[in-house]
Amino acid sequence: MRYGSALAVLCLTACSSAGVGDHCADRSDCGGSLQCVADVCVPGCQRAPDCGDGYACEPDGTCREATGQLGDTCTSEVECAPGLSCSFDPMALTSLDASCVAESAGRAPGETCAADSDCRNGTCAIGRCVDLCDDTRDCVEGTACTLIPRVEAGGRTFSACLAAFGTIAWNIPIPGPSSQILLPIPSSATSVAVTFEVEDPLQLVGATSVIAPDGVHHLVTLSDDSSTWPNFSDPVRHEPAAGQSVLAMPSSPATPLVAGAYSMIVKSLHRDGSPGSATPTATAVIKVDAAVLLDLHFYFLDFTDHPCTTAFTSTMTAATAQTASFFQNDYLGALRSVFADGGVSIGGITYEDITDHPELDSPEATTAASLLALGAFPTGVNIFFVRTLSPIGLQAFGPNPGPAGLANTPQSGVIVSLDTLCYQNWAEVARLTAHEVAKYMGLYENVDLNNNNDPIGDDVDSTPSDNLMFNSELGGTTLSPGQRAILSRSVVLQ
Repeated sequence: MRYGSALAVLCLTACSSAGVGDHCADRSDCGGSLQCVADVCVPGCQRAPDCGDGYACEPDGTCREATGQLGDTCTSEVECAPGLSCSFDPMALTSLDASCVAESAGRAPGETCAADSDCRNGTCAIGRCVDLCDDTRDCVEGTACTLIPRVEAGGRTFSACLAAFGTIAWNIPIPGPSSQILLPIPSSATSVAVTFEVEDPLQLVGATSVIAPDGVHHLVTLSDDSSTWPNFSDPVRHEPAAGQSVLAMPSSPATPLVAGAYSMIVKSLHRDGSPGSATPTATAVIKVDAAVLLDLHFYFLDFTDHPCTTAFTSTMTAATAQTASFFQNDYLGALRSVFADGGVSIGGITYEDITDHPELDSPEATTAASLLALGAFPTGVNIFFVRTLSPIGLQAFGPNPGPAGLANTPQSGVIVSLDTLCYQNWAEVARLTAHEVAKYMGLYENVDLNNNNDPIGDDVDSTPSDNLMFNSELGGTTLSPGQRAILSRSVVLQ
């Protein structure tokens, strides 16, 4: 009898609990991890969007209806009642004070934007519409509550929901041929690449000054005398170049990327360093996760009657490369091994023939831009195999660093000459390719030359002759811990 009474009590407390979709008066009516919302049992929440517009998700998994009304101050979207958004005052751009306002008909969070007015919730940051937040629970799945510098407020930071994976690219407006701009870096970013461009290929473009968010550390300082570029003593190496240049940070573990607004002076210049007349454009790309996949996109020019065909066993085409053991095993196998040592894995691979540009089968370094502009993939690295490169002796060619996130630009890829196979094997061509791709991703020669042809050691720790970045065919495939750190952070990775 006593056992029966105990069972009855147990059933009253558990057996009668309502399930998903059942009517309830409060949470105690719902079983397990369910909660009572609008008199219905529903699953507990993980994030505020699970609850719907105008609700917050509490740490215990319950939805709490927002109480913020029109005009009330707020710090997160979840504080404002349904139909309202938490937004900065559009009439006071330099202020970070926010209040509940009526939602507009603008773009949804995560979509691209150029101004606050483009966004439904009234805030545009690093080219994306974002929701203000206090915690990642306030954000949709796939995003995280992140500190973001607000350019309009002089770089002061605020918290907003930003993509937690992949890369984010946006354009930075530049008003004239010589302008000071702010580059906002959110707290979640691990690396950044900024590509500067001008339409006139005869003019140089780039940043002549970069100052860290603390306002004290000058990371790039270039004089008006272009013969002194690049400044090898700068913590971040960068050099303006004709038509297009890229600045990548960090370029050394000794100068990590930090959250905040970097101040830059961006200019167009003539080759002697005098002021230019073209207005630059700038595209920034940040990496916000630890992804280590490197996509490769192979292009094959015409190798008919190539003198090194004994290394091909047949003519070298995209179809051949996808099946031949010398390419899949000897070349790609060696390439995978080199990058694995750098903490990078080869991801997606594409193959394509270029048959309608015979003038580019054997390009010169000075005209390589025409070939690289055919690089159609903005992610990963476009790799062009050509018959030969000029001047004689040049085995490969590419930018250092490359324009991550951009396709069809004069620097969208690297070029590898297959006449190298007349005296080397496919594994050595893989080492040559890895060297150029690593430069594209932000590594420098471990022994470089200044403008007086004096050797300058890279400030990333490495040993000379057996290192991947030794600029000689006698170099090796090893990478130092510092080089691995920079390589694995590259914006090129997905």
